[in-house]
Amino acid sequence: MSSSPANPRNVESRLAPRFHQALVAMPRSPDESHTEDWAMALVADAVQWKASDIHLEPGTLETRIRLRVDGVLHDVAVVPNFSGHRMVAFFKTLCGIDATALARPEHGHGTMETGGILMEFRTTVAPTPDGEMVGMRLLNTKRPVLQLDGLGMAEMDQSRLRHWLDGRQGMLLVCGPVGSGKTSTLYSMLRELQSLPCSIVTVEDPVECNLDGITQIQVNAKRGLNFPEAIRAMLRLDPDYLLVGEIRDPESAHVAITAAGTGLTVLSTIHARDAVGAVTALRNNGVKDWEISAALGLCLAQRLVRRLCAQCRTRAPLTDEERRWFSENALEAHAMLWYGKGCDTCAGTGFDGRVGIFETWRLDADASKLILHGADAATLASHAKATGTRFLLADAVNKVRDGLTALSEIRFLGGLAS
Repeated sequence: MSSSPANPRNVESRLAPRFHQALVAMPRSPDESHTEDWAMALVADAVQWKASDIHLEPGTLETRIRLRVDGVLHDVAVVPNFSGHRMVAFFKTLCGIDATALARPEHGHGTMETGGILMEFRTTVAPTPDGEMVGMRLLNTKRPVLQLDGLGMAEMDQSRLRHWLDGRQGMLLVCGPVGSGKTSTLYSMLRELQSLPCSIVTVEDPVECNLDGITQIQVNAKRGLNFPEAIRAMLRLDPDYLLVGEIRDPESAHVAITAAGTGLTVLSTIHARDAVGAVTALRNNGVKDWEISAALGLCLAQRLVRRLCAQCRTRAPLTDEERRWFSENALEAHAMLWYGKGCDTCAGTGFDGRVGIFETWRLDADASKLILHGADAATLASHAKATGTRFLLADAVNKVRDGLTALSEIRFLGGLAS
């Protein structure tokens, strides 16, 4: 690891071995003829570590190259700005962005094959005083879809989900912030439904994974196909299940809730802190209480935390600060907890992959009545707890005690009620 006086963040070169090898094997030249080779090496490193994003961030003299691995952004290399600018231009061209447009943010899409895997890029370029910053979201449309029991979901939560899916009525919402794995959970549900003799239609932006036997529609705002219009069009296809990638505005909320209220089974995601927060989010989008009460059937809240590396995890006694955290949250503290030491397998991070933490709230008749009469989030949470909902914090602590994740991963997650 290394850092510069101007930027104290460490550079973890173990997360970009191919890129660093390429820099040594193909040193910088006046015409930067090796830019494409460097870019391909960087993408290969990103694929190896299952990175979700690549960042190129220019500074005064140097460009920092960063990979988001398991939700954490790591600095993996530093190159002079003239090399960084060439790489920015390469990725802009690859993604169909005008390489000469420097004054405003630009967006584009592109593909690159590496190691037999075709990766898709959703790229944004934005001007800064030192050059252009690039943020690229990496999508592998051929990645396998996890089964429900591969997400880290407890048996009780899986049972509630499967029971609701069998009922074929109303709306299911997966709640959480950006990057919490909501779409992966929806795809796992689609996998459960894939073999059934029914019609399944999805409306997504973008289609992140192709599933045989399911009709998947990608919205295209430039051509006038936004979420509300696509949902209305798909309803004419007579689906049994309709998946809406995201409820993001009042119009899409009303169209989705209306479809669910007519008896269609609707699955979607919404930005909410916890399961009962979905009701508040729908209200904030202008949906009436009687509409929510009639349509909403199950809410699943989730977060993603890093999974401890199986090769280097170790147990150690709790610190005084950790004991205090358990006490402040009215939780029983065990004498020992698991920690990640860091090794070559995990590039020194102590973590390898991620696991979900979940809470499921299955609305009963009393919950629907509470919503109908305008009950606030605290009242709904009390009812959910009384009827068997295990909140996010409880699931998170269980995963800490089982050695799946570290206490440091859950201590600073917002909105984990006990």
